[in-house]
Amino acid sequence: MEREEKLVDDPAALAHVARSVASEPRIALDTESNGFHAYVERVCLVQIATPGASFAIDTFAVGLEPLAPLLKDPAREVTLHAAEYDVMSLRRDFNVRLGRIFDTHAAAKVLGIERVGLGNLLADQMGVSLEEDEQRSDWGRRPLSPEQITYAFADVRHLLELRDKLATQLVERGHLAEAEAEFARLVEREGKPREFDPEGWQRMKAARSLDGRGRGVLRELYLVRDRRARDLNRPPFKVISDLFLAEVARRQPKTEEELARIPGASAQQIRKIAPQVLEAVQAGQSGAPPLRPKPRGPRRSFGRGAPGQPPEVEERYEKLRAWRKARAEARKVEVQVIAPNAVLMAVAQSRPRDLDELARIAGMDEFRVRQYGAEMLAAMDAAS
Repeated sequence: MEREEKLVDDPAALAHVARSVASEPRIALDTESNGFHAYVERVCLVQIATPGASFAIDTFAVGLEPLAPLLKDPAREVTLHAAEYDVMSLRRDFNVRLGRIFDTHAAAKVLGIERVGLGNLLADQMGVSLEEDEQRSDWGRRPLSPEQITYAFADVRHLLELRDKLATQLVERGHLAEAEAEFARLVEREGKPREFDPEGWQRMKAARSLDGRGRGVLRELYLVRDRRARDLNRPPFKVISDLFLAEVARRQPKTEEELARIPGASAQQIRKIAPQVLEAVQAGQSGAPPLRPKPRGPRRSFGRGAPGQPPEVEERYEKLRAWRKARAEARKVEVQVIAPNAVLMAVAQSRPRDLDELARIAGMDEFRVRQYGAEMLAAMDAAS
């Protein structure tokens, strides 16, 4: 029987999707957003697959309201791949907290599978090839292209079957409880709203090599770019490149002709922004020069020598890392599957004396306490 695939852009079609979802204990879901093309990111498309049909919901046209209670219902499992981004996006845009999920990406990691991308899993587990790649296309533009629609359906068409294959392996290897604990953690993820940092120019490489007036110009240009990006609802890097900002701050042009000779922007872009850029140059030159940003040291993960950690905390953390590494090697999984760095550091800082105290630490869910708690306590007590 031929599978139904329908683009949903009117209320009647959305009501049909809601009825289809309501009759299923398990569905697959994916989202497409316009983060590469908009200043304020939004979910533009939600794809849902049932065993017999796939739907691509144009959320710009019809929203998601009739489906919200169905997606929130913990009696219905929602299968996703790499669920974290989708979970946060659905909460942000529709106030939808998924009731229960199965994440094929997380499941593959728990199983110790090396190739965990959706295309790799479908190829390796099911012999299915995904050829379209529209992930970074502009999902906010209407109408959607045939290529985008094809890609959207392909992303969810095989998820339920992949879920069943991975679930079988989890049960056979005794790792289902571990995977479900990870799914429960993912459901709780909440994204932070994007906030503009007016001092973000200091993180640009040029900020440390420019003189005082140059830094002042760079700061003003950075602010101008953000204002224009907001007005156009485009990502700042697509309005004016970092290279162009740095070169303008270095050369400090006085005329449009001088500005046009600076690399990093097209002639069309320069014509549109020239007045604001030249005003920013003047403002940066006349204002008090900002201080040179302090050099940034290399980023450290938590560990020995991490800033501000007492020696005894560092020692406990290193013991926990050594235990985790051995445990991961025995399981043939990535160390983060056993416990993230932040959880190990929280345990090292709190120094729990028993399993009850360990269970009160953020990230130490019931599964981790039951499966690894005694070993973690013993690892911290081990002689150096």
